[in-house]
Parts: sequence; structure tokens; C-alpha cells
Amino acid sequence: MKGQKRAMRNEDIKEIPIRPMFPNMVTMLALACGVSSMQFAFWSNWGAAVACIALAAVFDALDGRVARMLNTSSRFGAELDSLSDLVSFGVAPGFLLYQWTMDPAIRATAVAEGVKDPLAVGVPWMIVLFFAMCCALRLARFNTMLDEEPQPAYWTHFFMGLPAPGGAYLGLLPLVFYLWTKDDLFRNEYLVSFFMLTSAVLMASRIPTPCFKKVHMPKLKPAYRQIATVIMLALLASFVTFMFKNFWAFASIVGLIYVIMLPLGIIFFFQQKKHYK
Repeated sequence: MKGQKRAMRNEDIKEIPIRPMFPNMVTMLALACGVSSMQFAFWSNWGAAVACIALAAVFDALDGRVARMLNTSSRFGAELDSLSDLVSFGVAPGFLLYQWTMDPAIRATAVAEGVKDPLAVGVPWMIVLFFAMCCALRLARFNTMLDEEPQPAYWTHFFMGLPAPGGAYLGLLPLVFYLWTKDDLFRNEYLVSFFMLTSAVLMASRIPTPCFKKVHMPKLKPAYRQIATVIMLALLASFVTFMFKNFWAFASIVGLIYVIMLPLGIIFFFQQKKHYK
């Protein structure tokens, strides 16, 4: 009898597969980076705070690829990814910009006097809340779209609304420019509020924005392929060298290109839409 009970207990114990856990572990790393960004922002380490959000975006791009590569995509992973995105790209950027634009003297006075009203410390706290809410709306809409019918073909290279990482990047551009130039002009509360509001509205909207996930290199003949490979390796080496030596300059240039591509992407979207009518 004891032997039978032990056998039954061993049969009831199910092995937990490790492979499906890898994409979720990458998502957790993104979440950890987002939370760490707020910790660095609290201590006024602005560069590290922005770098953490950028690293969260890298992990956010990798978790889906890892899931598809291991064939372990799941609804649980999609929901976990959205929760991580809300913290890393909705809450952390707003908290970071709130800390950055707040006058240190006003903050010190507020802390010393025990001021509990967030509006009393200078920067409009309501904008931070609005930014986080718009990010949540964007992520909720994305999740519901997974259960709906596929979008028409002209949506292939576009997102509906600004993606959460792109929204965080657009909102953080004044801080990125500041880290590059050290010019206090970019620390202006009104300028920062404008970028945050614009980014928030674009995230919650249904405006088409560029998507590069399904962009593929054109097929080339073997001879041209070798030449293209050499050129790409040379460009990659130059890119890596420039990025590490001038990281904030690189981030600022990429941000400018992204801003320019937003209106151009809308124009291209409506051109594509006409061809499908």
C-alpha cells in the first residue's frame, strides 16, 4: 500500500518545463529595468535612468522574438509583457521627467515642510498621470486587437497609435537632448509638458505610426550580396564606434529622425490605403 501511495504521488507531481519560462524571464528583465529607472531618477542620476528605459525597450523587443524562436508564445506572456510595458514606458518615464524638471530648491522645501500636495512642487502632476493613463489605454487596445480579425494589408508596416516604447522615447527627448548638450533650455517645464502630452495623445490615438518589424532586406544576387555584406559590416562598425563615443548625440539624432518619420509615415499610410480601395 505504501508503495502504491508513493507511486501515485510521483505521478501527481508534474515536471515544470523550463523552456517556456525564458521569454517571461526576458520580460521580467524589462520590468526590472523600468523600476530601476525610477530608483536612479530619485537619486538624480538622469543618464542611468534613461539608459534603464532604453534597456527595457531592448528586452521588450527581444522577449517576443525569443518566444517565437522557442515556439512558446502564450496569452500569459502577452499579458505579462503589457504589464511590464505599462511600468517601463508609462510610469517610469513620467516619474523620471517629473523628478528632472522639478526645481531642486522647491523639492527640498516641500520635503522639509511635509507638503503632500503633488501640485505644490511645480511640475503639473496631472500630465504625468495622463501620460500613464494613455499608455495603459494603448496597451489595452493592443491586447484586445489580438482577439479581433486581422487588420487590412495596408496596416502591415504600421502600428495603430504610437507604441509604448516609442511613446516613452518621444516623451524623453528633451532629457536626451539635455544629456547631449547640457543646455538648460531643454529642462523647461512647458517644453517637457508639450512632449509628454503629444506622446500621450499619440499613444492613445488610432493614428498610424511606422512599424519596422516586418521590413526585410531585398534579395540580391550572390555577387551583390557579398558587396552589400561588406558595406553593412563597415557601417555597423562605424555605428558601434560612434554610439559608444557619442551615445547621447546618437540617441538625439535617432529621436529627430523618428519625429520626422511620424508625419511622413501618415502620408505613406494613406497612399498605401488608396491602392487597396
